[in-house]
Amino acid sequence: MTFIITDAMAEIVSEVTLALDGLEVTTTDQPHDAAAAVMAGGPVVLIMPPDIEWLNYTSATATWTVLLIVGTTDPTEANGTFDALLAALGPQLGLDSATPETYTISDRTFPGYTLTLTTEH
Repeated sequence: MTFIITDAMAEIVSEVTLALDGLEVTTTDQPHDAAAAVMAGGPVVLIMPPDIEWLNYTSATATWTVLLIVGTTDPTEANGTFDALLAALGPQLGLDSATPETYTISDRTFPGYTLTLTTEH
């Protein structure tokens, strides 16, 4: 079995970067980098390590959480950004779900989405 987190994370980061080519979005797997980008006013895609379920001795599924956070509190601006990000990411990643959320960074609340996708290993 391959290294689930390392190999798949690199592939997901690459797919996200490709899907968002031409959009000014920070893509990262580092929470501190995401927080800095949001505080600077930009949109962020933060890829978190997966939940892993072993199906047997040789295979597993990984459920990934991908956070979309925008650096604005203006609902119209945020929704326009989410439309563009979700339209680009949905087909590229084969997303399972997208749930609206709010995220607090440095005592400020920002709109976002929690996305999930599943990979098999």
